[in-house]
Amino acid sequence: MCADGASPGGGAAARGSSPAPVLREPSPGPCAETRESPFFAAALAVIKGAAARALEIPLALTTEAVKPCNDLSGRLTLNSVETFPSKPQRTKFEKLVAEKVSEDAAFRVFTLPKAMAKELYGSAFCSVDRPEEELPDPVQLISLSDWCLIVGDYPVLKSTAQLGRLELTGFKHRNEKGHFEVSFKIHPPGTGPSLAEASDSTPPALAELLPTAAAS
Repeated sequence: MCADGASPGGGAAARGSSPAPVLREPSPGPCAETRESPFFAAALAVIKGAAARALEIPLALTTEAVKPCNDLSGRLTLNSVETFPSKPQRTKFEKLVAEKVSEDAAFRVFTLPKAMAKELYGSAFCSVDRPEEELPDPVQLISLSDWCLIVGDYPVLKSTAQLGRLELTGFKHRNEKGHFEVSFKIHPPGTGPSLAEASDSTPPALAELLPTAAAS
C-alpha cells in the first residue's frame, strides 16, 4: 500500500490536480473520392438552385465554401443569409430539391475560354470559394436550365433523377457572418450512372441558360 501523498514510484502524488483536457479529434479533410464523383457536382447544382429560390438569394457569388465528405455526403456553405431560415423556407427548400430530382432535368456541360464565360455570363457562375483568377482556362460549366450554373472540374450525371434521393441532413447558421451551412447526403440508385456529354457547339447565351436571372 502506498503512503498518503506518494505515488508507487516514490514521487509525489498528483493530488487535487485538474483532469487532463480531452482533445477533440480534428474534422476529417475533404474526400477526394466524393469530390470527383459525378453525383457530387450534380447534387451541388440542384441544392444551389433550390436554395436561391427558397431563400431568395442570388445565384452569383453566394457559394462561400464546399466540402465533399465520405460516403457521397457533403456540406455547402452559402453567404448572404442574414438569419436562420424559417420553417416554411426550409420546407420549401427541401421540396424544391426533391422536385428537381424527380423532374429528371438534364445537365448541360460545355467548355469555353474563361474570358468568354465572363463576357457571356457575368458573375452568374462565380463563387467566393473559387475566385475567378483561380479558375482553369478554359473553364468547364455545368448548367441546369433556369436553375443553376456552376463550375465543374469533373464529370456530372446526365440528369437529376440519377441522384436517386438527395437528402438535406442538417442546417447550421452563423449569425455573425450570415453563413448558412447545408449538409447533405446522396442516396443513388443501384444502377450505374450515365454521364452528361460536353457540347462542342457555340456556348449558349445567359438568357437561354438562366432566363429568370437574365431578366432580372
